[in-house]
Amino acid sequence: MLIHLLILILSFAIILAGSEMFTNGVEWAGHRLQIAEAAVGSLLAAVGTALPETFIPVVALMHRRDDLAAHSAVGLGAIVGAPLMLSTVALLVMGVAAIAFRKRRGRIALNVPAADVRRDLGFFFPVFATLVVLGTCHLGILARYAAAAALMIVYAGYSLMMLRLKRATGLELDHELYFVRLTRGDRRAPGLAIILAQVGAGVIAMLIGAVAFVDQIVIFAQQAHLNPGVLSLILSPLATELPEKYNSLVWIRQGKDHLALANITGAMVFQSCVPVAIGLIFTPWHLSAAELLAGTIALGSSAILFVNVRDSELGTPTLMIGGAAYAVFLGGLAMLGLL
Repeated sequence: MLIHLLILILSFAIILAGSEMFTNGVEWAGHRLQIAEAAVGSLLAAVGTALPETFIPVVALMHRRDDLAAHSAVGLGAIVGAPLMLSTVALLVMGVAAIAFRKRRGRIALNVPAADVRRDLGFFFPVFATLVVLGTCHLGILARYAAAAALMIVYAGYSLMMLRLKRATGLELDHELYFVRLTRGDRRAPGLAIILAQVGAGVIAMLIGAVAFVDQIVIFAQQAHLNPGVLSLILSPLATELPEKYNSLVWIRQGKDHLALANITGAMVFQSCVPVAIGLIFTPWHLSAAELLAGTIALGSSAILFVNVRDSELGTPTLMIGGAAYAVFLGGLAMLGLL
């Protein structure tokens, strides 16, 4: 079992390294293409950091080999667990970071544009709520395909809306492209080719890590006599959401509160559309009790955030509630006899 655990940890590292390369690359792509900063946070960075947890269900559902039920359970657990982690633990991390860096920032509360946050949550909540309800039904294949197509249309509309926003003038990135160190190019203005090369390398790394992760989590669950779906529901998002948490922590330390929260809420929109569409296509989309609990907690926590984002100041108590919500989820799993 030790060797499988080590490979599982190594796959985490590969996924996170690939995500770091991808996120850094798409930030530079947004800069070169003059995409609005709100779109960089809610769209480019959100999609980039959401790719690891998207690859996991894709690999689990399309690379199922002989144990179809276990791989399907891993896929659904990763799909439903991602919004849960973003709406609970990720918010808790932001609240802790705001307190930890209060002297450097000169404040504790986050300064965020309420309209941007509510726009993202306004997409996420009704879409994900509908999908949780559908998880209690026995959908036919045509209904599932229609729902998947509708989700992709919704996300395409969201993306177009974000890309139409105008970028503020005079914005500069305060970090260099990682791959520019491999060339003799201008570090302040790397070429588009080297940016795309880094983005591609990040995608490949995340895919390799996801393949290893899915195989090892199924083996580890079998040997430890654990439910693979529940293990994936907890472990997959906890590991793969680290890029969002890490980016938000850095941005809060730098005083870029709007980017920190946009990265989280934008990823929530993505997670409620693209991975769920994959789940609808490749599974019956019948959610277990643990997955329904996770979906309900995610909706409750995001609703609390929506209600409390009324102006440009977001207090840390609202963010800390995310941690309490995740504790309720774990308590619920214990009551169901799944922990």
